[in-house]
Amino acid sequence: MSGPAKRGRVRHVEKLKVTSPKSDINVTPLVDVCLVLLIIFMVITPMMSRGKEVKLPKTEYHYNRKDKMQPVIAIDAEGTLWYEKVKLGDVNPGTLQQMAEQVKRGWDKVSDPENQGRVYLKADDSLPYSKVYPVLMAINEMGVQSIDLGTNEKEGK
Repeated sequence: MSGPAKRGRVRHVEKLKVTSPKSDINVTPLVDVCLVLLIIFMVITPMMSRGKEVKLPKTEYHYNRKDKMQPVIAIDAEGTLWYEKVKLGDVNPGTLQQMAEQVKRGWDKVSDPENQGRVYLKADDSLPYSKVYPVLMAINEMGVQSIDLGTNEKEGK
């Protein structure tokens, strides 16, 4: 009795139909990756500013030119001279000489020959001009083609 009884219990399973592969994009991982990238950019963007952070003077007519990767010189509110994010010290002939050497090395790193003689200068808005003048003169003596001055645009324009 095991033969015919067993045969009655066997069920026939339908064969699965093979269809073509789905070409739909799974959106959930895509959204996850985009959100992670967004968070990374939101965290890193404030750290990407070049040079020492100083409170820049406000201007009414502001020129928005892209960064040319020229060397950045900054003078903070205390009158301390900075090259990129390296503190050189108070403005004096020794630090101005260090600045000149650093700028010339910085020009060697610039790939575009048009930007070889450019310098970006940022000075705190509370500094008197007498503190900025020696730095401008030292930069001028280096044979600089262009000095770009850092400013912020006035609000409510």
